[in-house]
Amino acid sequence: MIRLKLGIAPALVIGVIAAAQSPGKGPAAGSRERPIGETNMGVKQTRTVETELEIHAPVDAVWKALTDANELTRWFPLHAKVKPGKGGSMWVSWGQPFEGESTIEIWEPGQHLRTGWPFTAAPDGDPRPLAVDYFLEGRGGKTSLRLVHSGFGVGAKWDGEYDGVTRGWAFELRGLRHYLEHHAGKDRRAIWVNKPTSLSPAEAIARVIGPEGRVIRGSIEGLKEGDAYRLELVGMNQHIEGVVDINMRPRSFAATVKNLNNAYFRCDMENCGGSEMVWVWFSTYGLDAATADKLQATIEANAAKALAE
Repeated sequence: MIRLKLGIAPALVIGVIAAAQSPGKGPAAGSRERPIGETNMGVKQTRTVETELEIHAPVDAVWKALTDANELTRWFPLHAKVKPGKGGSMWVSWGQPFEGESTIEIWEPGQHLRTGWPFTAAPDGDPRPLAVDYFLEGRGGKTSLRLVHSGFGVGAKWDGEYDGVTRGWAFELRGLRHYLEHHAGKDRRAIWVNKPTSLSPAEAIARVIGPEGRVIRGSIEGLKEGDAYRLELVGMNQHIEGVVDINMRPRSFAATVKNLNNAYFRCDMENCGGSEMVWVWFSTYGLDAATADKLQATIEANAAKALAE
């Protein structure tokens, strides 16, 4: 296991790997905080990130998406290696330094997977291991997936880490659902741009996405999960449109993109090792190479200009 000063998919690299470290802020809305342990017994108190969603795919397909290296790269990391079974391992990578290996602790096919977490968290200077449990239940051709990410500290210094991981999993699991329901078995091309900034989250995101956005232009104010949206891709002479999945301004926005072959999009701001980073991410499937290349280059150039100070 490697230790990063995390603030991770883009997770978690974008939220789960790149969790925000903003002291004094409470858990993100909609998360479940569950302190565990008794301080008078000398046991460290912890809290969990817990989320559940239904996927219109059989339980075997969901299990494979969680445990097969090729399947993992179609919704989660950019690269993965898996040694299956209890005592095996999972290695995931979004490029250095966002990569690491964890041990598989529970392997019950179609029911329960538990792994360690390859990124040791220590925002209060006290490193502690984290664990991720996936509970699966088949329901008439659909699957109920419940994720529990445990081991987070309860002090204020842990709030940024906790909030960022909460946002990260909200995006990643919806990305898993989108992949299985619309692109099962298809390889993904990830278009990913990340830029550091010293601007405040509100100002940085407004420069990237919003009415005056220099990367993606149009208002997302007031949009809720399930709402339709339409935004302009600056410099591409085209719009993106689809359905909103997440709108946690100013930190995170995610949505489907039906006119890019039903891609999945996220714009996010996270604190990585004490520095604010803006992320723009498209998970694309079957998009022609010329369009994908142009999208990558255009977003890269516009984000650099937008965040120049």
